[in-house]
Amino acid sequence: MNTFIAYPDNLDFSPGIFHKSSDDYKKSYNYADLDDFSTLTHKDKLIYLLPSSIISSYPFEKNNNLSAQNNLANFMSDIDSYIVNDVSENEFFIFEDVGFVMDKGLYKKLNTSLNKLKCEVILVPDYFLNRTIDANTITEFNNRFIFSFEDGTGSSTDLESLTQYLEMVKSKYINFEPNVFSSSQIKELKGYKHIKDAPIEKFASSMLDNMPNLFKFEFSFKNIFNKLNFSKGELYVCLLLVTSLIALPYIFTAQNNKQIDIYETEIFNIFKMIDKNTNRVVTPKIQIDQLIEQIPGSSKIQPSRDESKFENYGFLISLGEKYIESVEIDFKLNQATLDLFELPQMQYTVVKNAVDTFNVNIIDENIVNENNKISGEIKIEIKDE
Repeated sequence: MNTFIAYPDNLDFSPGIFHKSSDDYKKSYNYADLDDFSTLTHKDKLIYLLPSSIISSYPFEKNNNLSAQNNLANFMSDIDSYIVNDVSENEFFIFEDVGFVMDKGLYKKLNTSLNKLKCEVILVPDYFLNRTIDANTITEFNNRFIFSFEDGTGSSTDLESLTQYLEMVKSKYINFEPNVFSSSQIKELKGYKHIKDAPIEKFASSMLDNMPNLFKFEFSFKNIFNKLNFSKGELYVCLLLVTSLIALPYIFTAQNNKQIDIYETEIFNIFKMIDKNTNRVVTPKIQIDQLIEQIPGSSKIQPSRDESKFENYGFLISLGEKYIESVEIDFKLNQATLDLFELPQMQYTVVKNAVDTFNVNIIDENIVNENNKISGEIKIEIKDE
């Protein structure tokens, strides 16, 4: 894993300079824009130093008994009077006992660009480069002077504004005695303890220990796939799986509804064949019993044996005529064999439950049930009086 520390030359966030861990941050390299880091993999880390001049920081005592959202709301309320523009035009963050405010437009521009990268991203104010707990420091860095204060906040200014800014700082922080880190003595900072400019590699080791990350991952399929580092083939497979997960429930529901419609239609057709006056089927069992009682042959007065016993066979065939491929009748044994093909299971159940009422008995079943469709042979006979 390689770690890169980058910072911009201007507020357009490009071009800029970066250092990398592979040479212990000793050399500096130029980059044209953030797309230059697109070759970094998910194993690499990019620490992007956000200019302190565009992000304000304020002391804020966080209440650990409250949620992060409530703490953020309290912070926004506390600093409302310090913000010039509308609250909604800013982004707010809290880290330990410090709150941050940044223009939403600038933040979104930078954050969206960083989201395009595959590597791990850490977005941090540049004053964390030389932040010391309970101490004040001024560090000359990237043609600016970065102030890190003992209360955890920080800011920066250029050389032209240094004297004026220093007076303002001294009025706010009594007994302000910072350690100054610069390559040479700075006239405006004369009188403070001067430490020869420490190389960035010294700062990097301490900075990595404790720092905020203001980067926000923007959820989108493109950003997710970038972070997962899929190959093109893996990407297509993943897209197919996601599409299937979304589509399959709808397909299964549609198929199920189609089957229900078929069953309801066939049941209605059965009732319609029995009684042409049937308009709807609400309770099949009760209605079939009522209709059966009305059919000749189902009453207590039975026809004579001299009448054809096979009239009832015609009724059974009519129940599912289009699903019966052939019928073989043995008049001597009063039996018939019906060859069924893809008869809906619900319709078969209705027929099977009705045969006893018509003095008919199913004596053999050689059938299979596939996808709720009945196929095979059944043998029936007329019961003896």
